[in-house]
This record gives sequence, structure tokens and C-alpha cells, in this order.
Amino acid sequence: MQEMRITKMWPQTDWKSVWKNLKATPARKSDLVTWYKVIHDIIPTGTQLNRINISTNDTCTECGRRDTLEHRLVECGEGEHRWLWASSRIARMLRTSPENIPRIWLTRPDFQFWPTQRQRAVLWMLALFVNFRLQKQRTSTAQDLMDFMRWAKRKVYMQMNRHKLVANFLSLKHHTSQEVSRSKQVRSRRRWSVTRMI
Repeated sequence: MQEMRITKMWPQTDWKSVWKNLKATPARKSDLVTWYKVIHDIIPTGTQLNRINISTNDTCTECGRRDTLEHRLVECGEGEHRWLWASSRIARMLRTSPENIPRIWLTRPDFQFWPTQRQRAVLWMLALFVNFRLQKQRTSTAQDLMDFMRWAKRKVYMQMNRHKLVANFLSLKHHTSQEVSRSKQVRSRRRWSVTRMI
């Protein structure tokens, strides 16, 4: 059997874990197909098209920087902010800080966590983030990403075997900065009204 091109490109990656993780991801088929293409590096980016002489340059049509897969996923447009949001959610699931969540997991998810529900929840989050970034316009808002994740989470939670798949790892609350500041204002008003009553 011939070795795959992607395994030759990244021989240090544990490809058995990558395939196992891709198979274990509790996401929709369209999300998995997109993530499969990303993992196999077959998304037609500017660099890919330039390398095979289909395009004369390798720049991004949105921002003019070099158009690579990583650029499309986390650098172009609001990608850095979207990745920060997604990595902070994953970090909460893993009880760590967002700096410990590497971008490489988007293209080569060769990690293992326990329990398996936590593992699947992280895989679900990564697969949806990849699909969102590649399917939506790169200037989409944080609210668009949150709505996309909420809709997909409902689909997972409607399955009969949800507890076996992801348990409650996807139920972490996510707040926008506006919601956080509003809740702080409400709390300070409550404290003020309580002190006035006393």
C-alpha cells in the first residue's frame, strides 16, 4: 500500500490518532468532510493553486497576505479573534489556558484526552470551527460564530446517545463582552439598591 502524501509531509504526526479522532468526532457529515479536506491539505488555497500553476500569485483575495490554510483558518479577517474565542472554550473544557491550545490541532488533531466525552467535545469544537471559517465569509462576527455553534450543539444534544458522546462538556456558558459588562452593571445596581434599603 502506498504512503499518503500528507503522511510524507508531516512524518512526526501520529496519523493513527488523527484518523481515529476524525472518525470519533460527533459532527455532521458536512463538517467532517470539510475537516477531512483540511487535514489532507486539499483545500485550494492561493499557495496550492500557485504551486500547480493555476494561479499567478499566492496572495489572499481578502487581505493581500500569503493565502495558506492556516491563514484562512486563523489569520484572515477576524480569524485571530474567532480562534481566541474558540480556543478559550476548548481551554475551559480542558481546564487550562487558551495559550495551551495549539493551532496545529485544526489541521492535525493527534491528541488524546480522558474521558472520551471530553475528547469528542474538543474534536466537535475544532471541526465546527474549521467548517465555519471555511464556509462563512472571513469578516463574519463573533455572534455569527456563536449562533453557528449553538445551532450545531442543539443537533448534538438532540441525539439519544448525547451523554455517551459528549456528556455536558459542550454546555459551558459563553458570553460576549457586552453580556459580561451588562451582567456586571446589573450586579452593581442590585448591590446599590440593597445598600439603599438597609
